[in-house]
Amino acid sequence: MAVGFLCNGLTPVVVGRAVDDAIATARLNRLWLWIGVLACVFLVAMVANWAARFMLVRSQQLVSHDLRTAVTDRIQDPRGFAGRERTAGGLLSIASSDTTRVGDIVMMTVMPVAEAAAITYGAAMMFTINPWLSLATLVGGPVLVIVALRVARPLQRRSVGRQQAIAQAAATATDVVQGLRILKGLGAIVTVRRRYDEVSDDAYRKTVHADAAEARLNGATEATGAVFVSTLGIAAGALALAGHVTIGELITVVGLTQFLVVPMTMFGRNIASRWASAEASGRRIREVLGADFERISEADAATTERFIRALPSGLTVVDGTDAELIRLLESLPRTRVAVVPHAADLFDGSVADNVHPDRAAAEHALRVACCDDIPDGPDKRVGESGRMLSGGQRQRVALARAVALAPEVLVLQDPTTAVDSVTEQNLADNIARERIGKTTIVFSPAPAWNAVADARLTARRLRETAEGLLVGAEG
Repeated sequence: MAVGFLCNGLTPVVVGRAVDDAIATARLNRLWLWIGVLACVFLVAMVANWAARFMLVRSQQLVSHDLRTAVTDRIQDPRGFAGRERTAGGLLSIASSDTTRVGDIVMMTVMPVAEAAAITYGAAMMFTINPWLSLATLVGGPVLVIVALRVARPLQRRSVGRQQAIAQAAATATDVVQGLRILKGLGAIVTVRRRYDEVSDDAYRKTVHADAAEARLNGATEATGAVFVSTLGIAAGALALAGHVTIGELITVVGLTQFLVVPMTMFGRNIASRWASAEASGRRIREVLGADFERISEADAATTERFIRALPSGLTVVDGTDAELIRLLESLPRTRVAVVPHAADLFDGSVADNVHPDRAAAEHALRVACCDDIPDGPDKRVGESGRMLSGGQRQRVALARAVALAPEVLVLQDPTTAVDSVTEQNLADNIARERIGKTTIVFSPAPAWNAVADARLTARRLRETAEGLLVGAEG
């Protein structure tokens, strides 16, 4: 990028020299020489700018991707987050828009460096014409940065508010979409719409305020830079009238001042504007990446071990349902106990992608879950929330994902309510064989599961066991 900037700055120097060396002396052969030099400068500038833009965009994408991957890995960590509850919409905002804004900070390692090099080059060229013009050029860069940083202070504060408001709006929208069917049944659409309008309007106002601060920053840097280079041009004209510079040197100075308008104005703006936005987003990303995990003390680990040992080995069918029991099971370490809800979520992508990243493991789990009837097999796209699959297919894909996880204890809640009886029986047989030597707890009244069960318990008895070991240990 610096090479491209320097080539652009070299253009007025070449033109000025051509005026003095060829046009003023009426030497046509020298004119063709300078035209050739100018063509070479344009060619180098074109290649340098293309290569710089390619590497810059690629670097931005790589940084954003690495950050997005790190944030996503932290969100999906089975150890979870300690402390306050985090909404899906808020985490989505951090993993998407915030990582992109921080990725843009790559510009700080490229554009300001190139702009500083261009300003230094312009000062060096002017030094060969007049030292005072060179000194004024070197002073202009720091002046613009100081002005920009002072004007950017409100932008940094408002960027934080904007990102928080956008995250809140995204969280509210996610909650509304996920619970839309229930909200319609309750007749609460008007109330929810009013609540969403409030958070959306708040995000809009804060975005406008942040954009207004950024516009003021851009206006201040543009005006300061334009006034500064205009003053340089006027000073060069006065020196030419006084006979201190030649016509060719005046053309060089005027060309350089026109060239310096862009790096002068962008120098302060890039440092202040991008840093303000990236700093606000970076703070939110650091908060997620540095968040504490759910703490499991040694006593908790020992209690979990006793509870797992107290469970019957093999496949156990539990008669009845108990929300408190499910809550107790979900409180156990996810690295050892996987609780699969009745309505498991699927994400947009292929069936195999929803089951396991390893293709062989995914295909094996799909065979166990009797998913052979799905058109296009593992490559079938499931759509958002699995909408391109039937209810039974969604249940079986979710069950295949649980099988591929291969946890020490697998808890299934009514896993086959949307499956026909023949498929349900085959599926139950497959799960029983697949989970030999491990503990599987199935909450289901279906005869197919009872037929393959190694043990049967009531929900009340299992809850008493869990409360005796888990709640008693907490007390």
